[in-house]
Amino acid sequence: MRERNRITSLLRVAVIVGIVLCLTAAIGAVEARAAEGAGTVTASALNMRSEPSTGASVVATVPRGTAVLVTESLDGWYKVVCQGQTGYMSRDYVTLAAQADGSFGTGSVKGSGVNVRSGPGLGYGSIGTVGTGESFSVTGVSGDWYKISYKGATGYVYSSYLTVGGTSSGAAAPAAQSQETAQGTGVITGNYVRMRTGPGTGYAIVGTYNNGDKMTITGKSGDWYAVSCNGATGYVYGQYLSQSGVTADVEAMSDTPAVTTTAVNMREGPSTAYTSKRVLAAGAAVTLTGKSGQWYRVNYGGQSGFVLGSYISTSGNASAAAASPDAGSGTGASIVDEAKKYLGVRYVYGGTSPSGFDCSGFVYYVYKQCGYTVARTATAQNRCGTAVARSDMQPGDIIIFYNGYKSAIGHAGIYIGNNQFIHASSGGGKVMISALSESYYNTRFYSARRVV
Repeated sequence: MRERNRITSLLRVAVIVGIVLCLTAAIGAVEARAAEGAGTVTASALNMRSEPSTGASVVATVPRGTAVLVTESLDGWYKVVCQGQTGYMSRDYVTLAAQADGSFGTGSVKGSGVNVRSGPGLGYGSIGTVGTGESFSVTGVSGDWYKISYKGATGYVYSSYLTVGGTSSGAAAPAAQSQETAQGTGVITGNYVRMRTGPGTGYAIVGTYNNGDKMTITGKSGDWYAVSCNGATGYVYGQYLSQSGVTADVEAMSDTPAVTTTAVNMREGPSTAYTSKRVLAAGAAVTLTGKSGQWYRVNYGGQSGFVLGSYISTSGNASAAAASPDAGSGTGASIVDEAKKYLGVRYVYGGTSPSGFDCSGFVYYVYKQCGYTVARTATAQNRCGTAVARSDMQPGDIIIFYNGYKSAIGHAGIYIGNNQFIHASSGGGKVMISALSESYYNTRFYSARRVV
């Protein structure tokens, strides 16, 4: 009898322990789950760091309103994926949300026969199935579901079947992009501006510089300038280097007839950092009046400006190849024609070539093919050229849109006329034409900019 009671008591204890363990696991699971999903940056500029510490290196600086994917909660920090990069953000400056749209990165499927649904729930129909190893651009979060670009359409996959990641600080530093030649002098416009060993935040810091410090510009790679200063060489982000008010050293030369060998920008100064005054057509007759580094000062149609020497030819009878000042110059129509060549090209976050574009990368590439240099990001493109009213837009104008929250710039495209624009759509998964009258774009129109 006594032995039976002892066994009964032991069984009761085991049951109680089991219940406690189950409750603990359940609570832990809820807490872990609550830390996953969408988040929105609330600080004006929030550092995403390589480790959950203010002493860790900065992976990227993210503006207010940016949507991030929260994958883990630590002591005072969130581990996040944002625009293809993984890092850590202070919980004090990230607000969790049930849903958000954004450029999170690439998701890899884990599981076979995983349904892609037309909406974020089991009640929505399946539009296809995917299997382990397939990758898709993740463009949003809605509860426990990820929004993806799937075969040119928008689909949803349950989060348990999709691993979303990005490049972490432990990854190799990004390879330098091909450089565009640039020569001139720049002035730092902020404090504690970092010079890095390569054109990206993943490269080591050479030194820091403050407002007014002058640097010699030796090249350009994407949005970064290759520079030298007091014997140090490296790269500085273009946003913090200005050539406004800097007088270039120009060596005068005898008037020399020449022609352009391709469509090319005639700039206000001898560097790609200077604003383009106009685009000269291939074969345009110019007069060379001076030289600064690899740039010529030219006179064309009564205007003076600078053209990179590699696009100038002085051989043959240059005057016989004269073109009128307005003949063949870049027009909005030519930009639209160029843009339409890439209809159907797939959307790739960070893409700037016909192998894949993101929205601002598409605008950047099209303008470059037409002889214009515009900024790389949608936010910076909103400062290009001059502002025009929506009612005065012309084909070739850049159109800027708010993001999904209407709290920050999030998209860019090119107006083609008839209330339509062409753009690299993350939702559509490709370069496509859309109507400005569509509710999403109509309500998120931000501005129009004219560069041509």
